[in-house]
Amino acid sequence: MTDQPAFINELARTPRLAVVSDFDGTLAGFATDPYAVQADPRSLAALERLAQLPDTWAAVLSGRHLEGLARVCPLHDPVIFGGSHGAETAGPAGATPVTPEQQAFLDDVEAQLHPILAQFPGAEIEYKPFQRVLHVLKLHLQDPAAARAALDAALALDLPGVEGKMVVEFSASSATKGSWIQALRERLGATAVVFLGDDVTDETGFAALTQLPAGPDLGIKVGAGETTAVHRVPGVDAVADFLTDLAAARAEFLGR
Repeated sequence: MTDQPAFINELARTPRLAVVSDFDGTLAGFATDPYAVQADPRSLAALERLAQLPDTWAAVLSGRHLEGLARVCPLHDPVIFGGSHGAETAGPAGATPVTPEQQAFLDDVEAQLHPILAQFPGAEIEYKPFQRVLHVLKLHLQDPAAARAALDAALALDLPGVEGKMVVEFSASSATKGSWIQALRERLGATAVVFLGDDVTDETGFAALTQLPAGPDLGIKVGAGETTAVHRVPGVDAVADFLTDLAAARAEFLGR
């Protein structure tokens, strides 16, 4: 782990800085109703401040689809948005249609998940443009063993599923948070990228970074769990502290 004041100052002085954050579990906590979550207002203010600074960009990169992300995240342009784990990007350039082959895959996923829903009442399917996701948080609150069994049943399907926090996700897109971050870096010419995330799907984002002290970037793991990120914070409150400190240091360096 690196010393926080030292790496904040180092990041603040990079010529072109991009700060990318996951949403659920990072900017906001969790709720049984995914649209009842509220992002930490300090984190939102810090991202907005960063996005207004010269040669500085702020982005929210979520597993939620863009329409769903807009319902819970009140930030707007110039903050950049990526949805569906990088398969979607806000703006006309990101309007990538689902191909017939991808739709056929998604239809197959739905057909194979429905028997699991019938077997485990309380489990739900989330429909994203490029993904279908089995959610078991509500079921877990009633019957943890049944929730675990539902996840195992989904993982046992002859389909490429990825387990996250109380979910198994099936994606028709090869895009990852890592590929999205790499494309963003190239498009912006960023000399350093910060990425914050809490879940297994965020590990591809950390893998796309060349992290301190060997490189200019910083990955921050939020909460417990194995990670390749070089720094860890305990939760949403600590994310807000970090983003607030980074925004202040960047503004001071730029004389704003």
